[in-house]
Amino acid sequence: MSIVKYVDRLKRMDYYISRRATGNPNEFSLKLGISKSKLLKEIKELKVMGAPIAYNRFLETYFYTDSRKLVLKFE
Repeated sequence: MSIVKYVDRLKRMDYYISRRATGNPNEFSLKLGISKSKLLKEIKELKVMGAPIAYNRFLETYFYTDSRKLVLKFE
């Protein structure tokens, strides 16, 4: 996968997570065009990097637990 596609996917993940509009893992993976297992792996990787992501089972959505946001840039 190219870095451009990966960065684009991370931006789309951030968009849905920050708006609490992911849906359940199956729905979220469909929105991103990836498998559920790939989605779960990428969420785990983001958490390891310090992203405060949690899942609300009642609302069926991923969300950030604080006001941080994903910032991607090249310096």
